[in-house]
Amino acid sequence: MMFRNVFFSLTIFACMSAAVSFAIPLEGVPGLDNKHNLSNQSSNIIRAQPLANDGTDQICIFCHTPHSATPDSPLWSRPDPATSTFPIYGNPLVIAGSLGTNPSGQTSRSQYNTADLYPNGASRMCLSCHDGVTAIGLLNDSTTINMLGATTLNGYNSAINLETSHPISFVYVAGVVTDLEAFYGPGSYILPSTADAIDTPLDGQSRMQCTTCHDPHEDTRAGAPVGLPFWRENTGNDTTDYNAVCDACHSDAGFTPAGPTGDHL
Repeated sequence: MMFRNVFFSLTIFACMSAAVSFAIPLEGVPGLDNKHNLSNQSSNIIRAQPLANDGTDQICIFCHTPHSATPDSPLWSRPDPATSTFPIYGNPLVIAGSLGTNPSGQTSRSQYNTADLYPNGASRMCLSCHDGVTAIGLLNDSTTINMLGATTLNGYNSAINLETSHPISFVYVAGVVTDLEAFYGPGSYILPSTADAIDTPLDGQSRMQCTTCHDPHEDTRAGAPVGLPFWRENTGNDTTDYNAVCDACHSDAGFTPAGPTGDHL
């Protein structure tokens, strides 16, 4: 009996500790000045209402939940984006539409299939807020958190125009590098090295996603702000940090990044 009482007490203590941990910023979790902290603790313009008005003081709940999660990713609490179709990247030599042929007469292999869900993976999760349509406070279990400032990211069009952004949600493997080099010249592309993959990771299916360049948990504009949003490389120098992420895949000596020009989303 004593063992059961001790086990019960430890279980209650663990649950209480877990509950508290959701309410305070932790290492690796958005802090109070992080733009992805939408709790009512935040100082952001867009944030949850007070608890009395059906808001929340929880930081993680907008993206993660221990229950009623979606199958897209472990503990993911967001619904599928309300916008079912997103404009896709328009360069026919890279991933969209008719891929054309390289100088050897071979069809370019981007391993991108327009019949598949697009975008997919982590990028689709990002767009469950950033599509400009899906309610920020809407969770996968149909719970709605009441918000201050805005209910959607309505500063954007009804759907993010992915034709004007870097291509995402495509498999990036050695065969793709070979085909890209057939169009753009030898040595123009590389796969991220083991060291670079820490800062510019492809997803578990070797796909390039929003999270290849952006870390949603580290707001590089918070605290000592820099110009690059949630940037994977963060030494505080916009130009070198921007180039470092680009250089993980673009190796052509003649390649010159356009430089940081603001948010994609």
